[in-house]
Amino acid sequence: MKMNKIISCFESVVLNRDLFRVVNLVICLIYFMPSTYNIANMPMKGAVVWGSIIIVYEILIKRSFFKMRYSYLLILGIVSFMITVLLNRAYFFVPSIYNLVYLMITLIVIYPVDFSQDSETRKKKIIQFNNVFIVIILIATFISIVQFVLLISYRVPTGTPGIVARQGFIENRLFGVYTSPNVGAMFGYTSIILSIFSGLLNNLTKKIQLLYIINFAVQVIYIILSSSRGAQLVIISFLFLFLVFLFQSSFRKAVTERTSINIRWLIAIALIFLVFFTIGNTYAKNLLAKIPVAIENKIEIKKTDQVEDNLDRPDKVVVQHSDGNSEFSAGRFSIWKAAVKATEPTLFFGHGETDFFGNSDGTVLDKVQLNSMDINELRRAHGNMHNGYIQVIVSSGIIGFICFYIFYMCNIFKLIKLFFIKKSQSVEIDYALLGIVLIFLLSIFANELVESHLLFNKRDVISIVFWYYLGNISFMYLKKEN
Repeated sequence: MKMNKIISCFESVVLNRDLFRVVNLVICLIYFMPSTYNIANMPMKGAVVWGSIIIVYEILIKRSFFKMRYSYLLILGIVSFMITVLLNRAYFFVPSIYNLVYLMITLIVIYPVDFSQDSETRKKKIIQFNNVFIVIILIATFISIVQFVLLISYRVPTGTPGIVARQGFIENRLFGVYTSPNVGAMFGYTSIILSIFSGLLNNLTKKIQLLYIINFAVQVIYIILSSSRGAQLVIISFLFLFLVFLFQSSFRKAVTERTSINIRWLIAIALIFLVFFTIGNTYAKNLLAKIPVAIENKIEIKKTDQVEDNLDRPDKVVVQHSDGNSEFSAGRFSIWKAAVKATEPTLFFGHGETDFFGNSDGTVLDKVQLNSMDINELRRAHGNMHNGYIQVIVSSGIIGFICFYIFYMCNIFKLIKLFFIKKSQSVEIDYALLGIVLIFLLSIFANELVESHLLFNKRDVISIVFWYYLGNISFMYLKKEN
């Protein structure tokens, strides 16, 4: 009897993928906040061990992964990357093993749904996941905005020797407590979308509605102050796709009938913001930039009754990209060029790792014709190619790229076809939820043009959210027949 209780407890806690997703999400969010001074390092290692245990359990016993539609393509991708690990064992054996474990955690633990769960339980778990994400990002972003108002800036050491992280308002952009303005802006965008998902899945209490409205306002301010071109691209993509999807009459009707008046207002305000962001964010930046100056002047006046003429006060705060990143790609083109060159000797199976100088001495690139600028760009990238498509090719080669992106195409195109041309009467479609989830997933693919999230970017939060929702929406509408 006692042994049965221990086994039951082990299954409900250690082997609980819903619990793992939430805990892993929290750890990864903290990892992207350097002001926490690497407190997530040990928990991250524990999460890797925990995830590995669940992988073994899922493969040998539960087998949820194998029940997902088109899972054979992901299996081919994993096998392909195992070959990559073996081919690059002389240079990147340990880092590539680490990448393999993270890849399997993403595809086998985070992505599949629990086929034994009923729909109500699944909805409850999704909303819990969303709320954890939203609350943490709301707190972190609020602190970041306070840093802007008080013009706080500082640098903290990271887990990588010799590399420090910029924090607060620095170099005319709001980093806040995040690793970069691009990361903070993407987290903010995602938190807004998750609040819409929660509203579509269930009726919201007034307290939760208020929480989501406050979060929306806070994230809008941060996105403007971040001057993130990646966020601008993903927001424009969302707006464009939303307008395209509105041509589907069932989607229009569902958005009106399926949602409460408060959710409709939230969506309407979001769309207004999207338009404003694309054509008028300069005015918003100029307006927000006056706040720190006004507060600084007020504090100085209170310090003394007499204000000297030469008192050193900021008379203007500028919110913009630095001059060094004035071209649209913000220096990404040179990274992409160097990364493409680096793939030449391992085009089919990739390198298994993209940080050529952080995780090795760079000798793997001796056989590649790289000039000094290419080498400097690869050093500067620290393994982040700032393009998800190139990241996959460099890491897993053309073979892995084909496996993963055919999988994406099979799922996404099938869902789009179902959304616009419903043939099966046996499938009841929630057009509002399916439409917004599809728009979100497609907007992430647009963001992959300038950032790297979905694969081979260890501990990436956007990857966790993307794969979690892809698994759920695929399960709802693309169930694999047993």
